Amino acid sequence: MLWTLWFGFVAALLGTAGAADGAVYQDPETGLTYTTGFGLYKSSGDGIAVRIAIPSGVESYTPFDIVIQIIAPVTIGWGALAWSGSMVKNPLFLFWRNGQNPVVSSRWANGHTTPTPYSGVSYTVFKTGTRSNSTHWQFTALCKGCSSWTDGSTTRYLQPRGGNRVAFAYSPNKPSSPASNTSAITVHEVHGYWSHDFTSAANTNFENTVARLQ
Repeated sequence: MLWTLWFGFVAALLGTAGAADGAVYQDPETGLTYTTGFGLYKSSGDGIAVRIAIPSGVESYTPFDIVIQIIAPVTIGWGALAWSGSMVKNPLFLFWRNGQNPVVSSRWANGHTTPTPYSGVSYTVFKTGTRSNSTHWQFTALCKGCSSWTDGSTTRYLQPRGGNRVAFAYSPNKPSSPASNTSAITVHEVHGYWSHDFTSAANTNFENTVARLQ
């Protein structure tokens, strides 16, 4: 049943890419409610879907954990999400496949140069909500540290209500050492951004639900 739901969601994305933006998705597998953003992949109507779930009751300017779920075509070499909507001076979330296994990597860039590993954010990939088929792959991960970061002397926060500008990028070329999450990567081919709805991504049972996924 879950596989059927997932295939149906991918088919919907392929048919109506723009309609995916801002959609609320209640995931029966992980038990979380997500909001969806969509980054177009080349010009075929296919793309990278980004789902985000957060705890409810979080105060503004307060760090909070995030569960992120990615659905991507198997043809991408690597993809990335920038939590502040630009490449520079914020946590960057990179992801790719090594065989059938997802690899996630926390990076940071002080300028428009190759991002380097960043220890201020940690990601835990769950077996629940992680799978692949012949055309797409999906993974679900807990992010700690990505909702707040220090840029020089200023601490910046994602806001738990309203929209937060995020950005995506991808390359068709795989990292040089795909088994390593610190592997060198090539320059991205396409990038874009959107305002992601965090209000509808709030989950009242977030901590208990995530604890069952560990």
